[in-house]
Amino acid sequence: MLISQPKISIVTPSFNQGKYIEQTILSVLDQHYPNLEYIIIDGGSTDDTVDIIKKYKDQITYWISEPDKGQTHAINKGFAKCTGDIFNWLNSDDYYEPGALQTISNLFTSNPAVNIVCGKEWSFVEGSYERRTLNGGSVIKANVFETIRIGIIDQPCTFFRKKSIDSFFPLNIDLHYVMDRLLWWSYLLKNGQDSILQTDKVFTNFRLHPQSKSIGEAALFTTEFDRLKLSLFQQLNAPEILEHQLSKTDSPINIQWEIWIQPQSFILAAFASFFAERKYVNNDLTTSATLMKLVKKWKQNNMNIKEWKLWIVTNLFPSASLTILKKLK
Repeated sequence: MLISQPKISIVTPSFNQGKYIEQTILSVLDQHYPNLEYIIIDGGSTDDTVDIIKKYKDQITYWISEPDKGQTHAINKGFAKCTGDIFNWLNSDDYYEPGALQTISNLFTSNPAVNIVCGKEWSFVEGSYERRTLNGGSVIKANVFETIRIGIIDQPCTFFRKKSIDSFFPLNIDLHYVMDRLLWWSYLLKNGQDSILQTDKVFTNFRLHPQSKSIGEAALFTTEFDRLKLSLFQQLNAPEILEHQLSKTDSPINIQWEIWIQPQSFILAAFASFFAERKYVNNDLTTSATLMKLVKKWKQNNMNIKEWKLWIVTNLFPSASLTILKKLK
């Protein structure tokens, strides 16, 4: 019996990317994937973007061009139109590798318990494709606490089973830079990481150019991510010393996190260890030791002293471990 292929929904948010969007569109359509839903949400471009979209309108499931509130709003509008089994968005200056969607389909089909497939991507600076860099994809650590602490999702090459993320949409449109990390954290905090599959397959090409956010507005990613962290810290009633490790932020992002992890203090312990390492590198041993004392407090009911010392050694630089262990006595 012939098994039908899962429907893959791809959303392209777009605004004034006429220079690149045709390559983006063709990289989706030229996949020739038999069960594709392709949606383009344009924010009212004033360049030739709309003319290019119209060239392929018969092959595009849905498209619209009208003013919106930015990239996240466009992604939300596109997601609301999606009816597929598998979802991701592809920005209008990036493009897929040939055969990527079929590979993604095969991985989900052969792994029915998997909700997320994380591949790899090529990144390159505009005009120097021959000097491209292979990005390792979304970062999955040994446990969900460490994965949340690192917080790195390589969104263009990370695909979701749509039903597993339906409850997280619409994404907060106050986020303009780290909406993908909001989605990543929301999934991890509610579901853990057991249903995530990593593959060495390369799915995407990520373009860096002067008009891209990753180049022109890079510093704003850190500030906005710190606001996201602050919202989590406040919901978990974290001590002020953790908040003080963040860059100066106006306010936390208004997010109500769904957290299944018990004890939730392990999440704070993971962040405290990260900040402790950073303080050690900056030669602030006092703050580093203070943060590690918090880690010990949050973890002590679940670890004996041998496990505790091993945890410090494996989560900090070895040289830092010896110094801080002495301070903890």
